[in-house]
Amino acid sequence: MRSVILTVFAFAMICPTWAVAQDQDQDRHDQQAQSMPRIRKTNLSGWVRKDGDRYVLESDKDHQRYPIQNTETVREHEGHHVKVKARLHEDDHSLEVDEVKMLSK
Repeated sequence: MRSVILTVFAFAMICPTWAVAQDQDQDRHDQQAQSMPRIRKTNLSGWVRKDGDRYVLESDKDHQRYPIQNTETVREHEGHHVKVKARLHEDDHSLEVDEVKMLSK
């Protein structure tokens, strides 16, 4: 009888500790997810424009301007109508262009 009581008492002491550890792991995972930049692949068409010392893509759809991180890929297309395959960084709405294709005028 005494061993059953000790077993139940030990189990009762371990369960809350295990639950707290799970909560801490979930909090750590949530913090990591918030700190990681959210990036998604996208295809956009628009005009390559020079905006100060950087290049932007002005979207055909909503005329929003997306700063381009890797300007060397679009430098020769300044003023041209293009379609790009890129990764959109949602934190600052900038594009990392993978491929540029000229569109007809």
